Amino acid sequence: MASTHEVRLHGEEIDFGNLTGLAGNWHGANGFNMIAVPNQEGGFELLVASYAENLIINKVPATTPNRGLTVIENIPTLQYSTTISELLNGALMHVEGGFWEVSNPELNDGFDVFRIASVPHGNAVEAMGTSSVTAGPPVIDVTLNGLPTGALPDLRGYTDDYLFPFKYADFSPEFPNKTLVAFLENQEKNGLKVTSTVTLKVSTLNKGGIANIASLAANANPTQFDATFWLETLEDEHGNTYRQLQYSQRVLIEFPIKSDSPGQTIVWPHINVNTLSLVT
Repeated sequence: MASTHEVRLHGEEIDFGNLTGLAGNWHGANGFNMIAVPNQEGGFELLVASYAENLIINKVPATTPNRGLTVIENIPTLQYSTTISELLNGALMHVEGGFWEVSNPELNDGFDVFRIASVPHGNAVEAMGTSSVTAGPPVIDVTLNGLPTGALPDLRGYTDDYLFPFKYADFSPEFPNKTLVAFLENQEKNGLKVTSTVTLKVSTLNKGGIANIASLAANANPTQFDATFWLETLEDEHGNTYRQLQYSQRVLIEFPIKSDSPGQTIVWPHINVNTLSLVT
């Protein structure tokens, strides 16, 4: 067991780098979940719901050693768990556990952070990426599109639910990241300004991937995961500072179009956006 605690045994503090500010208990009731799913009648149904989230992130008190032939990569590790409930009725929507970790970019093709996620549907996700620190508010891509891609099925009205007027005035199924930008703009109107931002951007396209159980691979196959987290420091007109966490996540899910048309699929983006505040 001693080998798993090398950093502590040498009396050094673990350097969590740009992940340091993630540690803590976070809460936010500003989230939106969007996913299209088969309706078991040959078509698809768009499901959109507002949600509240409790996200707990703890520092693991020892680095994780990856032992190679000539090198040991000691990885600073944060462990997280999140619980998401539908805002309107409190129904449980999602639970997930995993890790945020610091990686040595010299050993990992330039990627300095990665995330591991485990989801009860039967998915395991490994996504690597980069981190950066900038002054001022985050640069959020408002062009991120939530519309389906690929060979679209001949189903009349299948995109009707994406069009306005929409039941959530604060959420656009077509451009979901606008929700995050609007939240920041409203805060600034009320005297809260973002003074610095840590950006964490990971994707399974970066030497990662998604492993799925057999039924998912056949019926709802997640092919790509992308996530950007913005850890923000805010300041009010009196000089008081606050910490805030915003994120945008997208999973591309490949569904068969019809049971009698093997190989024909449609890719629906499953998107989550939320803004959380540090509780403790």
